Amino acid sequence: MKKLISLLTVCLALLLAAPASATDPGPPSPVDPAITDGSAAGELSRARSRWDSRGVRSYRLKVDRMCFCAPPGAAVVTVRRGKVVKVSVKGWGGPFTVPGLFRIVDRAVMSEVAVLDVRYNARLGFVNYLAIDVSPMIADDEVRYRVTAFRQL
Repeated sequence: MKKLISLLTVCLALLLAAPASATDPGPPSPVDPAITDGSAAGELSRARSRWDSRGVRSYRLKVDRMCFCAPPGAAVVTVRRGKVVKVSVKGWGGPFTVPGLFRIVDRAVMSEVAVLDVRYNARLGFVNYLAIDVSPMIADDEVRYRVTAFRQL
């Protein structure tokens, strides 16, 4: 019985002294302070309200996407009565609309990304610039969007 207790004690000591496994996720990634303090959600809500209050449903925008994804680049998107009617680049993965850009910001806030940098148009509220880094521990997961042209139709 003493041998069994001694063996169990040694096994327990070895388990406690063993290094963390390679599958241990480690400490959680930091969350952007604007997400944790609620200011990112508040700015998004105000921008959406500004956009909605203007009643813009027909517009053309040029969106530049910068990322390690295919295809990066830019596209000109024409929206009429809230529906996409023309995209200048075949295979463009979006975003296609102002509400689509808002959804990307909303998902980033809900996912508690590490870095969220958003700038909204002061008059209409649409996203002018958006940069997201999901995790500082993951290479090449960053994505940026810039609306370089916008015109109401």
